[in-house]
Amino acid sequence: MTIGCDDAWPSRTNAVGARVRALAHDVGARTSAGRFGRMFATLDAPAQRLPDGAATVHALARLAEAMTEPQPVPPAPRVQSAGDGPLPAAYTYLLQFVLHDLVLARADDGGTDPSTLFTPLAQLDGVSNRRSGRLDLDSVYDAPRDPAVVRRMLLGKVAPGTLPRPPRKGDRNDLPRFSRSTEPARDRAPRCGDPRNDDMLVMSQLHVAFLKAHNALVSGGRTFDAARRGLRQRYQWMVLFDLLGQICDRTVLEDVVENGPRFWRVARAADLLMPVEFSAAAFCLAPAMMRGSYDYNPCFRDIARGALATRFALGTAGRGPHALPEHWIIAWEGFLPLEARAPQRARALNTELAGAPQTVAALALQHLLQGYRLGLPTGQALARHMGVPELAGAALLAALPEHQRAAAAPFAEATPLWFYLLAEAGHPERPGGAHLGPVGSRIVAETVWTLVRHSDSSILVPGAPLDFDRFTLSDLVLMAGDQDRFAD
Repeated sequence: MTIGCDDAWPSRTNAVGARVRALAHDVGARTSAGRFGRMFATLDAPAQRLPDGAATVHALARLAEAMTEPQPVPPAPRVQSAGDGPLPAAYTYLLQFVLHDLVLARADDGGTDPSTLFTPLAQLDGVSNRRSGRLDLDSVYDAPRDPAVVRRMLLGKVAPGTLPRPPRKGDRNDLPRFSRSTEPARDRAPRCGDPRNDDMLVMSQLHVAFLKAHNALVSGGRTFDAARRGLRQRYQWMVLFDLLGQICDRTVLEDVVENGPRFWRVARAADLLMPVEFSAAAFCLAPAMMRGSYDYNPCFRDIARGALATRFALGTAGRGPHALPEHWIIAWEGFLPLEARAPQRARALNTELAGAPQTVAALALQHLLQGYRLGLPTGQALARHMGVPELAGAALLAALPEHQRAAAAPFAEATPLWFYLLAEAGHPERPGGAHLGPVGSRIVAETVWTLVRHSDSSILVPGAPLDFDRFTLSDLVLMAGDQDRFAD
């Protein structure tokens, strides 16, 4: 552990340089590491991916519509139901947070030009990654520090509310925000490294937890750099062992941790890229795990997911509270096993998505078209390449809900990778929705292991000094909660 005093205030030259870098970042500048590529470059051939053309796109649209879960009468969120998986609900949003921390794609390929819609990209050079592409909490640390104590990250103060504040919560439980504005894009916009994390309240509150966890390490006497290093290492452990330990096949994960990757070996950090098989398919699991409604806190029980949009809590542009009202602070005990009562669960991994039908169909189509445009290999092509049993033909259709089989029939032998991995995970015999199957587990485990290995302060470097034994998502939330006891 490093003990030190407050870091020195940045010089004017450094401040100007930081501003220039931020402006460059806003217009698309990126580091050399911010590249996309293919984990399985030898499968980049027409025979290994979906057929080109309008017929495929229309078939994908029909498949997306079929991915909507039939609308049964939903149970109360904290009562386990048939659609639930084993993971506490918070891991849904940790997955999304990690994906945002790793990937912010920007395409320079014609944008929304309809003439390009039916044709996959010939190469990935026109798609850049505006994130660092490493597990270094890029989205957390690209943000302002507290001007009163520059070792600490800046937090926002919640606004007075019309309902009771959840117990044991302090004032500093919001992202720092800009002031009100009549321009919707500027109105109380978050001052954080990734505005996408403020779209939904659960994501926003998770981002706040990371900021508070950094400040908790500073409260223990660390300099800014030491606290950042400590939090990055805890984050790496949490993603590689806690998160992947629950969403990956344990045999596959243990093989990668003990023996290293089998299919994607990167010797130097300079050669690191973001595999599209991971970023556009295998790690896009949050849509399948999201519940239609949640117990958010004592004031909001069984609230529809759409009503948990941050904009809903803040109100219309130029009006409403200056920050998140205090009654919108999350109660994490409903999302994680922090008390005797079991938390609500994430949905089991399968090809049915919960939520409003039109919203679900649009989200599913976005993911299916993204995979098509990136020229991802089919699930069967990857299974054959890995030497694992493939799910195809009648076996694939039999593993799907009956209402999806007609829409999936055109893809029975060559299945979009994202859909295939969800079908593989939801197969009633392997593994029944509890975690990813062999193909998905291999992609995720090898990618995350490699990114951790080449990240700053990597926990996989031999002899890396660690001041902790393990660190889970629950540990993060508890560490952040300690700040509520002292900050106010």
